[in-house]
Amino acid sequence: MFKILFALIIFFTLATQTITSEVKANINYNYLIYINESFDKHPIRLRGTRGYTGYWVQQASILKKSALSGLPNSAWCEKGNYGNLILSLEPHIFFNPIMTTYYGTLKAKIYNQDGKIIKTIKVEDELSGILTVLYEVPINKLYKKLLLALDEQIKNDTETNL
Repeated sequence: MFKILFALIIFFTLATQTITSEVKANINYNYLIYINESFDKHPIRLRGTRGYTGYWVQQASILKKSALSGLPNSAWCEKGNYGNLILSLEPHIFFNPIMTTYYGTLKAKIYNQDGKIIKTIKVEDELSGILTVLYEVPINKLYKKLLLALDEQIKNDTETNL
C-alpha cells in the first residue's frame, strides 16, 4: 500500500511540473535578454584614488541581477521563451576617482523575432558615488538607470516600437 501511495505522489508531482513548464514556455515577453559571458570572464578593474586600491568587476553578473527588474516584461534568451525583441546587451563601466563618479555605457543590439538586426542603441549615464568594497550597489543603480533609459528609447523609436 505504501509503495502504491509513494508511486502516485511521484507521478502527480512530475505531471504538475510538466504542465507548469509548458504553460511558462508559451508566455510572450516584450524583450528577451542576452548578455555575453565574456564580460564575466574578462573583468575590468576600477581604480580608486590611490594606485593600489581598486576592484575587479565582473560586469555581466551585476547586469544580469538588474536586467530583469530594470526591463519590464522581459526574460532571458533561452529555449522555451518567446519575445517580440531580442536585446544583446554590452555593458561598459568607468570610475573617475577624482570626481567620484561612475560612468556607464550600455550598448544594445536589437534583433527581431527572425534574428535579423533592427537597430543598435547606445545609452550613457553617470552616477556619483565612492568606490568601496560594496561597489556592486552603485553599479547596480547605474545599470538600472541605463536600462530605464534604454526602455524609453526603444518605446519611442518607430523601428522598434512594440
